[in-house]
Amino acid sequence: MNHTRFVPHLPLLFILLLAACGPSNNVRLLPQPPLDAAVLPAPNAPTITVVTFSDSRSDRTSLGVRRDNSAFVTSDSVADWVSRALADELARNGMQVSYASTFKQARNGNPDYMVTGELNSLWLKEISATELSTELRVTYYLANRQKRLLKDSFNSAQSRTGLPTSSAAENLLLDTLRDLAKPVAHKVVQTIEGKK
Repeated sequence: MNHTRFVPHLPLLFILLLAACGPSNNVRLLPQPPLDAAVLPAPNAPTITVVTFSDSRSDRTSLGVRRDNSAFVTSDSVADWVSRALADELARNGMQVSYASTFKQARNGNPDYMVTGELNSLWLKEISATELSTELRVTYYLANRQKRLLKDSFNSAQSRTGLPTSSAAENLLLDTLRDLAKPVAHKVVQTIEGKK
């Protein structure tokens, strides 16, 4: 059998296989890696409670859009995903952190500080078969027991080009989340340190 006649079809087959491996419409929101057991609160570290951010997006069911105009969706809570990532990052910075789903629950714990906020946007876009972009924006607040100390907004945007895989969108979203959580946590810690 002469196999050379199948060669012209290989590029088409390769493209079809790539398309089949691309991101699906349903995207999981991957958690950050668990905290290292060696990460302990600093001595006399203040207590901080992070309250689940409100979700102010007009469409909470959609994460973005694919090239065929179908929606990226998730069954996970985006606001919870963002808020927990910030709590984890504050813990990595030596704070004594707890997490609360409501403001009332947080007040009952009587923490030294509370971080609240809102998720303004999260958008994932499939630009081409090999390129994805994402943007994440939050507004957050830091308060002590007497008053609000800080109100700030922060956004993170990234794009990535590479072979399409089912995990490409999930990993890009996670990297975008990390890119947002680190500077927000740094600003919160910096503000608290300035009050000592």
